[in-house]
Amino acid sequence: MKTTVEAIDFVYSKLSAASGITNVYKLTKPSNLKKDEFIVINSLPVNADVLQRCVVNVNCHVADITEGTPDLIKLKNITSQVVDLFEALKENPTFVYFEGQEFFREPELKMHYSNIRLSVKLLN
Repeated sequence: MKTTVEAIDFVYSKLSAASGITNVYKLTKPSNLKKDEFIVINSLPVNADVLQRCVVNVNCHVADITEGTPDLIKLKNITSQVVDLFEALKENPTFVYFEGQEFFREPELKMHYSNIRLSVKLLN
């Protein structure tokens, strides 16, 4: 039986090894982090089938240009990098498929983030 930890670890390992992608964290960012750009990976529950599936969220945070105004160029660039990296990635026994993407505002941090949803399938 696999858990969400294996899915998050798989996505983390691919992002951490990718050129140009830095400041990647599992589940939450450090409380005292003062970066303009960072990525946080978390997931929804995993099922218990032989081919287990869970959704892994890759949240790419970028500082606003001015308060409430997103830096769409940086958001677009990091989103494209992540989507291109995981587009139909098949690495037995793990498969990753792009499921969706949308932007959210995080006013407390003066940031916006791109939420990229990846469908991760783990062979039990």
